[in-house]
This record gives sequence, structure tokens and C-alpha cells, in this order.
Amino acid sequence: MDEQQRKAARLVAEFVSAKLAPFWSELKSALDRIPAGANNFSSLPRDQFVVHGMLDDAQDWRARLRVALEADAMAWWHRQSLRHGTALTLMGESELLLEIEGQQANDAMHARLGALAHRLDRAVEALAHDAGLPWHDCPWSVEGITRTFISTLDREALTPTLIPLLMRHYETQMTVILRGLIPELLRVIGDGESSSEAYDSPATHRPAAGGSGWQPEGGMVETLPTNGHVNDPVHGGVGPASAPAGDIGAAMPAANRGRESVDIASYAGVRPETRYRSRVHSQLDAWRRRARNGDNGGTTAVRSTARVINTSEVLTIASVLQGDDPTPFVRALLGQGDQPLPMVIRRELMSAAGQFGFDAEQSSFAEGEEDAVDLVAMLFDGLQRANAFEEPATRMMGKLVAPYVKVAVMDDSLFENRGHPARRLLDALVEACDGNTGDSHASRSMLERASQVVDQVVARFQESMAIFDLAARELQELLDRQRSLAEVTERRITETLQGQERLRQARIAADEAVGAALEGRKILPDTFHFLGEYWRNVLVQGWLRFGEQSPRYQAMRAVGDALLQMDADAVALRSRALAAGFEDNREAILEDLRYVGLQGEAAIEALARLAAGLLRADAAPGEVVLSNPPEPLADELPMQIPDLERRLRTVDSVLVARVRRLRAGQGLRIIEDGAHETMAKIAWVSGLTGRILVVNRRGERRMVVRPETLAVLVADGRVLVRSAEPPVDQVMAQVADSLGERRFAQTAG
Repeated sequence: MDEQQRKAARLVAEFVSAKLAPFWSELKSALDRIPAGANNFSSLPRDQFVVHGMLDDAQDWRARLRVALEADAMAWWHRQSLRHGTALTLMGESELLLEIEGQQANDAMHARLGALAHRLDRAVEALAHDAGLPWHDCPWSVEGITRTFISTLDREALTPTLIPLLMRHYETQMTVILRGLIPELLRVIGDGESSSEAYDSPATHRPAAGGSGWQPEGGMVETLPTNGHVNDPVHGGVGPASAPAGDIGAAMPAANRGRESVDIASYAGVRPETRYRSRVHSQLDAWRRRARNGDNGGTTAVRSTARVINTSEVLTIASVLQGDDPTPFVRALLGQGDQPLPMVIRRELMSAAGQFGFDAEQSSFAEGEEDAVDLVAMLFDGLQRANAFEEPATRMMGKLVAPYVKVAVMDDSLFENRGHPARRLLDALVEACDGNTGDSHASRSMLERASQVVDQVVARFQESMAIFDLAARELQELLDRQRSLAEVTERRITETLQGQERLRQARIAADEAVGAALEGRKILPDTFHFLGEYWRNVLVQGWLRFGEQSPRYQAMRAVGDALLQMDADAVALRSRALAAGFEDNREAILEDLRYVGLQGEAAIEALARLAAGLLRADAAPGEVVLSNPPEPLADELPMQIPDLERRLRTVDSVLVARVRRLRAGQGLRIIEDGAHETMAKIAWVSGLTGRILVVNRRGERRMVVRPETLAVLVADGRVLVRSAEPPVDQVMAQVADSLGERRFAQTAG
């Protein structure tokens, strides 16, 4: 952590802890003013007792808060796990309520702070991006400060009635504090304008017009613009005063109206003025009209006399579906049913609506809900087709269809805001399941944990997005550990391949050196045996240990030249020259033989056999050729490419040159048999041969190929060069590109 970050950590810790000094005394006063009849009489005394205890401990608590804020900043900067991470499946009722209330407080503070909160988000995201850190864990964001605040509380002492009061008091106090803190913090860490624009803009993910950058056939998947420019006039956002509040709160049943639904409405409302569904409604409507005219089962015409099921009713109906058997959705995702996913969702919703007295023949959904259903179907259908999901993973996706219909109806920023909790959960789930066959203990454990997280979301999700945030964080922690293991696996594979290539290159260099020395010569059989059996390997070891240009390697080659001179002296019967050469090089030969494992008596015996061969008068020199040359490096491919060698000779040289420019870290998509795509990346490019190592999400080897072979795969469409974007980003980019023409594939019934 450099001085800038230390200064920021101290500023946040000292500012927040100082301003929150009267927190408990003010909360106690607020509780004392509550009439007994206005609250649960049995819990109010305990709430007052808990707060009184915290007031007695206020000075120590303030010190703990200050230390925790600074410690979390240090832990984040040094990529250490935060102390207060809590597993979703281990949470009690009070803990879950505290997390939910904390998320709602964060949403409310974002809405109140408006552009100021947005500036802070941009700044911490830019700082995290530049440092290669996870921005959502930054302890200086609104969420990060709330997370640290909650970690200092005695969770076991807090009651379900005290938690909402405490967090509302925190929300009020912290909003005022942040108005003073954020400008000071931005002066220390910068406002993130230039850095954020540099990596958040779609323009940075494609070459400029007329530039020399390469986009393979099919293009690069662009990053969808994040919906982070809220309340920012520069980016077309609007402030809280002018942001549309949405109709979610009004549409909820009276029993459900309260702080949670208000917060959800605020969350959905503090968005750019034109909401996502409004912007794509005309394209979706055109698609539905084409579906009706083509009678392909995409949707049903809205009857003018039909009873329109309103938003709150759709949410209630989707809640009924949430815990039902997901098999209809799973079959649609697998393409095994007679209807596409959009129609299956509508059919199941209408079937559930029948339980509430709706007549499926005389009822229809409003256009906004129709759009939400279609977008969710496109998203899930796209994720299914773009990834290699085994049956358990597809079943998880099927379980989430109904909850995500609810999310889309309540808050369509799911489709454009990459920071949306439900979107982050999908990204994490895809990463956990894509290509995961469960063939190892780690893979099975990941699938089991992912399944448990999905079940928790299905069981607990009502209206608050906090459950998605908790689930995404739990999965993300597991994935972070998986990435660490993947990096170790990649490194081991890379080191093995590097070792193999260096050994092969050393053998080639040794053969070239010996071959050059033997060219045009006739030598004695024992001399050739010594050179081919021992000296060739001596040169291999010298190349590997010291390098081809090192003095030690050159000295080894000189000893080989001396051996050939001794052979020439023996053939010409120059006994004195032979004896002198043997004596001069004896120690050097014995020293070099150590590198191939010959020492002591074994080395002396090998040298004695050489001397005996040189002194044999009946030996006749002859021409020799080295045997066992190094094998050519073969491609390692997960698929068969017909007539590959011929195609390697005819592949487009321009495409090969472009492939050679790819570097480690480049994202790829491999088209499996059955048209399934799996995520992969280039992990290593050989500096010796140019070969390319491609691995999957778990760092496991998928292919090792020459650039020419990868060019053939790219030309065939078996490998797609893609930017390493989150899975939902990729699918939504495809939806945005093709929405006007898209039709879901039908399965004949």
C-alpha cells in the first residue's frame, strides 16, 4: 500500500469513527422517545438495554470501528480475505436480517447521495481496476463502509426489532457523513474520470475505425456499458429529483408495502431516464408480432377484452412458481420440449395464475411483463447455448428462471447494470458450472456449493436483492480460491511445457553442433559412439544449464572438436599428437562427463574404451549419421480436424500473423461437439516455438497448438477470439446486436 492509499485509509477511518461518536447516545434517545404501544412491548426494554450497553462501550466501539476501517483497507489492498465474510448457508435469522437491512440502507444512501455516490463508485472502481483488485470489496465504497460498520456490531445481542431501527439510524447519520467525506476522499484517490472511462467504455474494447487492430470473423464481444452513470449529467443520468420512481411500490399489494418495497422502487428508479425495457420494447414487440404471424409459438396475441394481469399479481404468481418443479424450464433450456423457453415461462405463469382464479383464455400480461419474460428467456437461453452445462448445472438454471422473472419485473437494470446483485450471481454461477463435469473432488464440491446457493436463493428470495448479493459473494469467494488453484495448475502445465521445449531445443542445438563437426568427415566407430552416446548429451546438458552463448557451453564444444582432432591423429597414426591431445583434454572430458551422470570408475571406463578404439590399428573410419533426432512437436487438440496437415500448408498467412500476435490472457470460446461453447483463455505462448497453451476456467489444459493450427480452428469457426468479459455481458451483447431479428429455435412436436 503506497502513501496515497495509506492516507485514504486513515482519512476514512478517522472521519467516520469521529463523526459516529454520538451514534449510540442518539439512538438511545430515539428509543427512549418511542411509546411502548408503538412497538413490541416485550422487545422494547431489551432493545433499550442492548443500546445502553453499547453506549457504555461507545469509546471502545469507536476505537474498534476506526481500527476495522483501516484494517479492511489494508486487507483489501494486499488481497487478503476480509474478516467479516459470512457464509450464506450458515446465517441465522438476525444475521440475514442485518445483511438485508444493510443492503437497503446502501440503496437508500445511493439514492439520496445521487451524483456524489456515483462519483465515489467510479473512483473506487477505477482505483481497483488499476491495482487489479476486486472493486466490489473496496472498503471505501458506500457498501464497504456499511460492511465494516456491521462487522463491529454484536450480532448475537441484536434483536429483530432493533436491527431495522439501528440501520435506519445508521442510514440517516451516514448519509450526512458521506456528504462531507466523499469530496475529501476523492481529493486523495482521484475521481476516476480518466481511468474509469478508459476501461468502462465500449469503445475501448474494439479497434478504432480505420485502425490496425484485428477483429476475427464474428467480432469481439464488447462490454455493455454499465448502468453506473446514474445521477451524472455528464453521462446523461438524472438526479434523484428527476429520476422516475417506477411503479413497483404502487403496484405491490398493501400488505407488502413498506420499507422494503420502497427501497426496491428506489433501486429501480435511480437509473437513466430511459429504462432498458422501454428502449428495447419496440424490438421485442416486433419479434412477438413476427412470432404470432409465423405461428411459431413465441407468444399469444393480447386480446382487447382480456383481463390484464398487473405487476403485483405477476410477482405473486412468479412467487408461487419459485419453489415448483423446474423440469419444464430445464427441458426448454435443453431443447427437449415442443415449445421455446419464452412460451414455457408464459404457460407456467398462466397455469399458476389459475390457482388465483384467472382464466388463461381471458387473461394476458401487460406489455412490460411480456418484455420482462422475453428478456429473461433470451438471457437464460443464451447462457445455456454459450456454455457447456452438464445436467446439474442446467437444472440450477431452470430453478432460477422464476426468481429472475420477478427480478426483471421489479428492476430491469438487471439487463444492463453489471453490478446488479442478481447479475453477479449469474456470472458467478456460470463460472462455477461452465465445463464442470464433476470429475474431480474440487469440481464436485464446486457444483454442490453452487447448488446449495441456488436452493437458498429460491427458498429465501421475496423482494430484496440482498439475498442475491450474499449468494454472489459466497460463490465468488469459492471461485477466488478456485482461481488460485487454477493459477497453480496453469503454472505447472506451463513449466512442464517449457521444460519439454527447452529439452527439445537443446537436443536440436546439440545435434546441429555435432552434425556440423562431423560434416564431410570419416571417423572411427568408437569415436562416433563416444560422440553420439555421451558428448551429444553433454552438449544438451550444457545448453540447458548454461545457455548456448555461455563460455562454458563453448568450452564443451571445443572439447568435442578436440576429440575429432584426436580421431584424425589416430587415423593418420600420429601417435605423439594423439597422446598429447588425450593428456591435454583428459580432465576436461572427465569433468564434462559428470553432467551426464558418469563419474569415478564409470567415467574412466568410458574414456578407456575411447582410448582403446583410437589405438586399434585395424579400425577403418567411415561416414556417420546421427540417429534418433528430436520428434516434431505434435498438436494436442480436443477435436479431430480432417486433413489438418494439408490445411496447415494452405491456411491464410495474414490470419496466422494475427494469431501470432495473441498474448497470454486472451479470452477464447471453443465450440464443442453439439455446438456448445466453453470459455477458455491463452495461458502461455512459447518464446521458443510460438506454440500456444489454451486452458479452461480451472486451469486445465484444453489444447497446445501451433499458431498455424489455431488459425485453422479460427477459420473454421471452432475457436472464437473473444474479450474476457463476464458471461452475462457476452450474452446481453449478443441480445443487443440481434434482438431485431432474433427468433427462438423451435423443436417440432
